[in-house]
Amino acid sequence: EDGIFEAIFAMIGTTNKFYVEFGGEDGIQTNTRYLQKHKGWNGLLMDGGYDNPAMNLHKEFITAENIESLFAKYNVPKEFDLLSIDIDGNDYWAWKAIGNYRPRVVVIEYNAHIAPELSKTIPYDATFSWDKTDYYGASLLALKKLGEEKGYVLLGTDRNGVNAFFVLKELVEHRFTPPPYPKTFHP
Repeated sequence: EDGIFEAIFAMIGTTNKFYVEFGGEDGIQTNTRYLQKHKGWNGLLMDGGYDNPAMNLHKEFITAENIESLFAKYNVPKEFDLLSIDIDGNDYWAWKAIGNYRPRVVVIEYNAHIAPELSKTIPYDATFSWDKTDYYGASLLALKKLGEEKGYVLLGTDRNGVNAFFVLKELVEHRFTPPPYPKTFHP
């Protein structure tokens, strides 16, 4: 993820170097750690099972109903550079519920066990907890469609088939040539 972020932000620049990441577990292995530790970024980490004030990690269980109130609680700017979503279940629904905030880049976990031509997500359940099976999250195509509805373009995924990277449409034009959708999927 670090290299992908470097490439994206080299093309679009940064505004406030602010990130929000939820689902970062204990804060040690997060998508934003490199940015915070080596690039001078600041932001908010939230996870349903961990709390570490020294890392600005707050114990918060994320739902579609509470995500925007949590952003307000922690003074997240309305526009910021990076949103990272990895809650092993309701990722799609949490992103869909964010309407009053506009990150420039979104990285979100997708379920690579679902074929790339299928647009599927688990039904929303605010209490969902991942049971370590293949039943979680949303397919890449479902996230691509949601991203387009929200004004984002899918640039690609990591080689491990874990995260998808989206950038605001107006930042993509004249900077990136996204690959055809079938080439973005990694199992």
